[in-house]
Amino acid sequence: MFQHLQLPDPQIQDAVDQCEWRHALQLIEKKERRLKKDETIDWLTACKASVQLMVPDAAKQRQGRALLESLYERKPPVVDITAVMTIESFARERNDIDDRIDVLWSHAANARPNDDDLHRRWFKMRFWAKDWQGARKAAMAYTKHFPNKREPFFWAIFANFMASKSAKISDQEKTLCGTMAYRMCAKAAEDVNPEEGKKPRSGRVLRSPGDLAFLLDIYESQGKSHEAVAVLHDPRTGIWSDVGNRSWNLVIRMFRLLEQTNQWRRLLIFCFNLLEDARPKNLPFRGFPAHVKRTGRIERLKLSQIMATICVQGAEHTEGRNGMCAKMLLDVGGFCSPDDGGQTGMNLVESCCAYFKAYGKQPFCFSDLKTFLQALDSKAIQILMQEVRLHVEKEHADLYGEGEREQMGGLNDLEPKAKVDVEHFTLNVNMLKIEYYLIHSRWEKSENLENSVAIERFVVECIKLYDLALSSHPRVGEQRLPGDDAGHLAGMALIRLHAFGNRPKALLQAVTTLEHLVDKSPFNYEAIVTLIALYTRLGIGGLAAAHYCRLLVKNIQYTSMSWLLATRVSSVYPHAPRTDHKDIVDKHNADPVTHLALALEYHLQLRESDEQEIIHFLETGQYANLIQGMGHSVYNQLGYTKYMLLVELARIERLSGVHEKLEYWKLADYMPPLPLDNRDRSPIPHWEALDVTSLAELITPGRWPSHKWLSQQALVALSFDQATKQNKLFPRDDVMESVVASNDFNASSTPVEDAQTNLARDLHWIFMIYEHKLDERGRKQENAETVAVKFTKLRTWQQEVNNAMVAMIEKDGCHLRKIAQDTNVPDWEFFHEVYTGLDNLRLVEKTTDVVLAENPRFELVDQEVAKQQTATIRRLCDDYRDIVHNAALHLKNSLSDKKHRRSMVYSVVSRQDDTDDKDPISYWLRHAFGSEQYAQKTLARLNASWKDALVNIGDLTRPRPGTRLPLR
Repeated sequence: MFQHLQLPDPQIQDAVDQCEWRHALQLIEKKERRLKKDETIDWLTACKASVQLMVPDAAKQRQGRALLESLYERKPPVVDITAVMTIESFARERNDIDDRIDVLWSHAANARPNDDDLHRRWFKMRFWAKDWQGARKAAMAYTKHFPNKREPFFWAIFANFMASKSAKISDQEKTLCGTMAYRMCAKAAEDVNPEEGKKPRSGRVLRSPGDLAFLLDIYESQGKSHEAVAVLHDPRTGIWSDVGNRSWNLVIRMFRLLEQTNQWRRLLIFCFNLLEDARPKNLPFRGFPAHVKRTGRIERLKLSQIMATICVQGAEHTEGRNGMCAKMLLDVGGFCSPDDGGQTGMNLVESCCAYFKAYGKQPFCFSDLKTFLQALDSKAIQILMQEVRLHVEKEHADLYGEGEREQMGGLNDLEPKAKVDVEHFTLNVNMLKIEYYLIHSRWEKSENLENSVAIERFVVECIKLYDLALSSHPRVGEQRLPGDDAGHLAGMALIRLHAFGNRPKALLQAVTTLEHLVDKSPFNYEAIVTLIALYTRLGIGGLAAAHYCRLLVKNIQYTSMSWLLATRVSSVYPHAPRTDHKDIVDKHNADPVTHLALALEYHLQLRESDEQEIIHFLETGQYANLIQGMGHSVYNQLGYTKYMLLVELARIERLSGVHEKLEYWKLADYMPPLPLDNRDRSPIPHWEALDVTSLAELITPGRWPSHKWLSQQALVALSFDQATKQNKLFPRDDVMESVVASNDFNASSTPVEDAQTNLARDLHWIFMIYEHKLDERGRKQENAETVAVKFTKLRTWQQEVNNAMVAMIEKDGCHLRKIAQDTNVPDWEFFHEVYTGLDNLRLVEKTTDVVLAENPRFELVDQEVAKQQTATIRRLCDDYRDIVHNAALHLKNSLSDKKHRRSMVYSVVSRQDDTDDKDPISYWLRHAFGSEQYAQKTLARLNASWKDALVNIGDLTRPRPGTRLPLR
């Protein structure tokens, strides 16, 4: 709050930091009594006036206002730096900024023009407050008194630039500030190595690539892209000058500037010049696509020359991969040589085949090709796959001899003559990835989804390759083998088979396969991430949290990766493991709350660390990094993940009754209407085509939460805060008003969440009835007519809640009974429905407590009717708990049945005497696992975690004698 204010007295400073205003005032008055007669200390007087204005006492506030006015009007003016900083710090805390504070700073600066510390403090006070107009004034005054110093000059440029983007000043002032920043930058560029006879201002010139990047930011903001290009071409300030220092970041900026200004020929020349650069690994082929895609003004002959040059460069350099990628980009853009007959698709197929033949044995092959495969039509796909398979068979001929192969690739059909090397596995994996991308990931768009022979054959091929990789290459330490991706592909295809092929056992097979992969390759983070999301989808949050520990998430990853575990975890697995089983060694790490709390701890520290980074950039003159750092700070503070963590933790607290640190709720002091989505979905592999359902969407529990979902959950949390008279979440009023008024949540919420929002919206009106705003004299602002209308609504709300509870029991009760009877395995939907329903009961019961406590104060309410309706609501809540308890008990008994466990095992792997003709996937999984014992062990973990969740449900549903049995 006052972290940038340093008072000379440490005791007063501590009291101010802790907001103990009366104690601070006592310390100030005690210090004043020690002063000599007629002696005053300006900072002490300023601190006393400011603290008096913070004390919740009208008399003290009047005294503080009078004392502060005397400081403003004093002659001679106050020039003490600490006094002025104290006045401004408290004024900003009260949100009561007075223009006369600028006058105080100006007087202090004029009184001590050579005081460097005064000017720096003035600027930094405005910098931290993001008062860019004030920072501009401070920096310009600093520049005026220190005309040859570098720091104030660039601070003035920075302050003018930020002021030109501020929403708090007029358009005319924005234009003025932007023009000022541009002119000062232009002067800094002109003074670099001037002509002989002119004396440069050594402190006011560009010195580094960072200064040049800062100049480019300002030029682009002012629409001066042509001038920016000229600066980068200038021998004094360009990329190859001492200032530019051949920075590759500046090369990338040049690409962008030349595109923005449509200087295509110049871009082409620039790219060819870069081919002679001393860094062949960074061949600038990325510049060619930008050129050829956006212009049709270069003749076809020239384009043919471009492609020929690229091919030559690809042959001459060992990094010919870049040249071939550029060639494919040209083919995708639709540019061909004059004699190709316009067969752009065939050119792309030929380019892709050539690339696969050259780099098919490299791990990066598929990631490079994936960019271009989306452009192929069905005919081109068929030709490409045929060529790829022929090439793979040819490559493996020395291993297998001249034999006919029924399977594509042929690596798994015969025993190899020699140990298969890593390159051959990589070649097969890349082929399988291409096939999955082009064919099997698009299976959901097939007209005949019942025909799953092709994707089943693909799964078998992946499992066989994965099995062969394990037997051919024993793993050493942290080593990952290309065969791992074959196992991962098998799991992904099984998930797709479950989603679109109506194969319930495919999901268990996917889990078992990925678990085996992670056991054999413990540092395969892509597989671990997939397992975390998959376990959450199955309602097994304990194992999801245990695997989440293995990712070793830290620092900024808490802002981008926490969603992986946090998405709807409070309504799927809101508790720690209940029973002891050897598969979860550390219950603390298997508790989702542990990881939510760690992420929130990081968010608490993030603001301070961001400020330290920003001040480092300011002090060291890294202004381009400073702009990016301030943007990242805003991005982190308004990021979506933080608010998701808060609403999930709030629900877990409501269900468990265990409250976490109160400091976490300081993060909810402001929620923007549209939080910045900082969730990173890239850790989940995206090996599917772009126009199909991604793996992340298939395994994420429910719909992908958006800002509407967040506002919905904030409304529910706010209703609980009102019912319990706590002040944790403080969402924006306009956000809440939009949630209360809207009925459209279908875009990102589940039907159960929609029903909870409707209930919270109805209950929200009850708390609004009991809120009586007072005027300055303590009188009620509402007239009798308004109160009567409100309590007319109060008489009907309980009946509406009754109806809602009856509907929930009929709908959810039937659904839960059906799940318990028809399926013997729960999933996230079961737990989501149960925990959301129990959360609703808590909200309804807390609200009825408030109603019973508040009603006697008002004569307009019939107390007997209200009590009868409240009793009916509580009876309905108990009925719902009975339904939930009985469904959980039925499922727990099913999971404990030996026959059921045995059938689960044989749904994953085949029996010992089965052949691959009956169920090839189960047969080859058994072959890969070695026996059925691994499947038994994995499924035992799943069963134990499910039982934990069902036992927790039993603990949350209080038993009523004679109605149900305990779950334990």
